[in-house]
Amino acid sequence: MNATTFGESVPDTDTKARTETPEPVPPEERGRLTVEDRVVEKVAGYAVTFVTDAAAAPRRVLGVNIGEARPDGAASVHAQVQDDIASVYAAIAVRWPRSVQKVADEVRERISSDVTAITGVRVDHVDVEVVSMTLPDSPEPRVI
Repeated sequence: MNATTFGESVPDTDTKARTETPEPVPPEERGRLTVEDRVVEKVAGYAVTFVTDAAAAPRRVLGVNIGEARPDGAASVHAQVQDDIASVYAAIAVRWPRSVQKVADEVRERISSDVTAITGVRVDHVDVEVVSMTLPDSPEPRVI
């Protein structure tokens, strides 16, 4: 194919260079991706908000609850990532009268699946500590 410059015919030498695609570099030669503990903690804490009847535990001072459980807030989570495997600890509150065991199992499953899907880090195990039970919202009292 020829390109024309000011009425002159010039051979097109770039055609071959533009159509060739470079060989893909094998993953082990591209570099390493490191996911920090804090990233896994953020993802896991946010994952708890999607579990029905689980909530971020209320803040505690000297073992006493300060405030209420926070259903829309991220749970208190600690994670340790070594290579591509994470261990996660989460402190949550469970809404009364749900089964603590069932909610904890749902939290474990959700944290494990979300962390793996979002970060690519495999979750070895999730420890869940239920530090509080919350009562369902009661209707406003009627004044007569």
